[in-house]
Amino acid sequence: MSLSSGPVPECSRLTFRLPKAEDASFYNTLMNEPDYHRFIADRGIRSDADAAAFIETKTLAHFTEHKVGLWLVELRETGTPIGACGLVVRDDLDAPDLGYAFLKDARGKGYAREAAGAVLDFVREKTDLPMICAITHTENERSASLLAKLGFAAKGQRYLAAYDDTSDYFEYEFDRGRD
Repeated sequence: MSLSSGPVPECSRLTFRLPKAEDASFYNTLMNEPDYHRFIADRGIRSDADAAAFIETKTLAHFTEHKVGLWLVELRETGTPIGACGLVVRDDLDAPDLGYAFLKDARGKGYAREAAGAVLDFVREKTDLPMICAITHTENERSASLLAKLGFAAKGQRYLAAYDDTSDYFEYEFDRGRD
């Protein structure tokens, strides 16, 4: 599968790019952290080979189908991968969903807020979407707090068939020059 890198979100301390097979070890680590399993999902990734297949068949396929997805997020200064952030199109939601996940060692340093803010700026500047949403595990207070700081409004809960679970639901509306 071949994708053009196209425009990506930009911010001061981080870079965004499409993941590639060589990122499998990072994805294997990220997707097996306890908080990833608890608050996002256990995707059954147990090896670098599983992670490489996930990158190809899920992450990059999502970009191909929807022109958006979860970019790999790296520290600008070192090129070290620390997380993933972007937009996910889900059948159960009316708008693209802001998604993010960061390694435990990268949390508490403002990276998720910076990356998510860059994605919001990207959507504002590069798309005509009137709104995006976000979902969080009902016990993920840290993520809910971040979404509130970014300007998302809590809108109750939604059942998502893909997770067979209920998530807290948030919306972010873009001011598109409405009177």
